[in-house]
Amino acid sequence: MQRVEVKRRARSDRASERPLRYDCGVGRVGSILLLGLAACAPSLPRTVPRVVDGRIEHGPFVSPYAYEWFIEGEVLAARGQHDQAAMAFETATAAPADDVVLMSRLAEEYELSGESRRADRTLALAQRYHPASARVALAQGRIQEHRDEDSEALSSFARAQELAPTWDEPVIAMAEALIRGGNAHRAIAILLEHLESSLGARSEHAMRVLIGLARRAGDAETLERALALDPSSTPTARALATGELALETGQPALAARILAEALDTPENIALWLRALMESGNRQKAASFLAASSSERLGGVVEHADLLLEIGEVDRALQLMEAAETSPRVDYARGRALLARGDYVEAAIVLADVPLGAASFEAARIALAECSMSRGRPGAATETLSLAPHDSLEVRKKRAEFYLQEGDLRAGLRLFDPKQPLERATLAALFERAGHFDEAAAYYATVKVVSRDEPHLRARVQAEQLASHGHRRDAIAVLERWIAIAPDDLYARVRLVELLQADHRTETAQRRGRQALEVIDDTRLRARLVGLLEAAANAAH
Repeated sequence: MQRVEVKRRARSDRASERPLRYDCGVGRVGSILLLGLAACAPSLPRTVPRVVDGRIEHGPFVSPYAYEWFIEGEVLAARGQHDQAAMAFETATAAPADDVVLMSRLAEEYELSGESRRADRTLALAQRYHPASARVALAQGRIQEHRDEDSEALSSFARAQELAPTWDEPVIAMAEALIRGGNAHRAIAILLEHLESSLGARSEHAMRVLIGLARRAGDAETLERALALDPSSTPTARALATGELALETGQPALAARILAEALDTPENIALWLRALMESGNRQKAASFLAASSSERLGGVVEHADLLLEIGEVDRALQLMEAAETSPRVDYARGRALLARGDYVEAAIVLADVPLGAASFEAARIALAECSMSRGRPGAATETLSLAPHDSLEVRKKRAEFYLQEGDLRAGLRLFDPKQPLERATLAALFERAGHFDEAAAYYATVKVVSRDEPHLRARVQAEQLASHGHRRDAIAVLERWIAIAPDDLYARVRLVELLQADHRTETAQRRGRQALEVIDDTRLRARLVGLLEAAANAAH
């Protein structure tokens, strides 16, 4: 619903104007008809000031009868019932009203309902009555766009913009037409130019379109500029949003640069540190954490978690020695001890996390890892039996146990391939079981976000690029990731495979021999050996 206003002279001794307010339905954005009440008609001039989409326009007074049928038409149009919408608009025009909004919308609905000739006649009539109306030009562009006359539609939208330079709808229509034509960068440029040159209040609709377009295009810099135009946004929130987008699109250096200017919250700091790690600047992250107070990072546990993420296990343990005992602290200490390989001590600490604590489930999973590392699968299974079985993390751990026992099918049955996060788990299971082609196919269908693990984002991005034929871009993604995380052996083997598919045999052989020296997993080693032998045979 949108609040609309009609201004009339008050029938009293006061000479001031007072607004009459009505609520009306909204169908297509930018096409709201404003009508007054019949009782007011004698006191209204032939044309009245009307607020339409936040803009004051002058138009004829229209009766409540036409008003009701216009709103009915908009509701039907919003439901996609264009035949009935056109009939409702026809009924509205039966009242004595020469209204450009109504005529334009009627022409559009005729077109959408398949009545092209009626659309042309109605549009011609609107052009005759209102030759300088931006609404008529906009309707003409929409009709042309529906007929796949793209260049003509863009010309009509441009004319509408010339006729009403401060109106957003022609610019939005032009941008959306360019997006559908595959010219997203030009659409971004047009929206940015319009919003940055706008005087007064900027259109929320145009800003939403630009922000959405920047996100879909993975353009963090444009998103930063768009958010800066929103007076309600803060530098901290803008940095967080653009930093997350930069990380999601594989631009950690850009994310680190953006976030470095807004380290005001623990969330921004944590994301900045992740960006530093992914861009290969681990030393800077370690130095920052060493010099920072726990209060700035959100607390002792949060500080320790960040240290563990960058591999500073001993520093994390030192930090928690002075912390007061609590379930969260016990879990953090247990994780650190597990990462250092002190399985017995880690198990003792993790077992102290009580049932009901927020970290109980995570502690059970870590405790199960301790048991598996000590070669005690029975104890690990018993440990997991105390945790909720519908949890994704618990199911992941149970699937690992099934895989170790050689029962891949039992592990796969624990997950729903329709869920994005579970598809990522299925991809990892297939990979560990030696089904590498299935793993690549699953990775290509996963949708990642900035909070996902860096290795998952790298693999997903690479497989999505490879699945669309952009093999060299996929190779570049994996090369950047492997430079940061050389211990991701699965990514290294996949890189060798993509290099061979790109006929870069010498580079593939060199990288393959380097990876072969550090791979112990039987299935992964067999895969790499097979790739190297195939390359050698092809060379001969």
